[in-house]
Amino acid sequence: MFIYWALFAVVAIGALLNQDEDIHRHRWLFMLLASIPTALMIGLRWKVGPDWDAYLDIFNATRLWSIEQIAGRGDWGFAVLLWVLHRLHWPFWILNLICGTIFVAGLTIFCRRQPNPWLAYLVALPYLVIVVGLSGVRQSAALGFLFLALTAFERGQLVRFTLLLIAGASFHGSAMVMLPICLLSYTRNNLQRAVLLAIAALFAMYFLRDTFAVYAHRYGTTKIQSSGVLYRVAMNAIAAVIFLAFRKRFEMSDHESRLWRNFSLLTFGLALLLLVVPSTTAVDRLLLYLFPLQLVVLSRVPRILSGEQQGAGQLTWAISLYAAAIQAVFLLFGVAAAGYVPYRTIFS
Repeated sequence: MFIYWALFAVVAIGALLNQDEDIHRHRWLFMLLASIPTALMIGLRWKVGPDWDAYLDIFNATRLWSIEQIAGRGDWGFAVLLWVLHRLHWPFWILNLICGTIFVAGLTIFCRRQPNPWLAYLVALPYLVIVVGLSGVRQSAALGFLFLALTAFERGQLVRFTLLLIAGASFHGSAMVMLPICLLSYTRNNLQRAVLLAIAALFAMYFLRDTFAVYAHRYGTTKIQSSGVLYRVAMNAIAAVIFLAFRKRFEMSDHESRLWRNFSLLTFGLALLLLVVPSTTAVDRLLLYLFPLQLVVLSRVPRILSGEQQGAGQLTWAISLYAAAIQAVFLLFGVAAAGYVPYRTIFS
């Protein structure tokens, strides 16, 4: 458990010491003290995470796959990665390192665009990094591509955004649901948006139809449930309420503001969906892709809710304590905490 709190402490100190909104300040320090240790923590773990055995079984079962079998897979990007690793005779932990690096790279680039990158990273640490990054190999890689795609979207690079999100869907098909949500938030070029939506629909029909059929069958029953999903919805709802209440203070472009407005409304929609869907895991999977809202909103709260440096510092402290409470509850009382504690590495 020490490694989790040591990383948390470093990032929290960085958040408290970097409140001048100069995102280029000490960029190398952010990489050295936050990004690289996180990627190594994810990639060099051994028997850590509830899904460890499942992914190890997948890795071993695909050793003799042909390229034809790979081409027929729904999550073909992940399958191709497995095929390459087997051809190179590389061990299982390399898979974790590659997917973890994709996740951390996307998260880092996304956080660097926020007013306080350290604070945005700190908000992501308890759940996205520890819970998802150290367990869900495919979905963590998909999240990394989503962060990169959202960065491209904020810059108005729709083609690059679409390609990055398709790359994420090649690791976990569920990421594809974010494509129409994001593109419909764009207001500048309706023709380009329509063309990209059509291309994405054709891609999904051809490459992901089997994947979505599996998800529909799996999550259409009451057998698969996720513990704590209500609390995670509440976490996103807090950010959604803040954004909708102080939307004008965020000073974003029209398409950015509309994007995070839609993320906020979708959060409330998922809360209502919990009342009717038989599998809470389905809601949990979709909610995961809305978590970037928390990073955007909470990293800006000290600036938009306080007009003075002292007040901003107090709010940064408050958000840091909030993140610490989430991490403590998960590591001490979480249903799956035994899968993460103690932390072990490939060297031990």
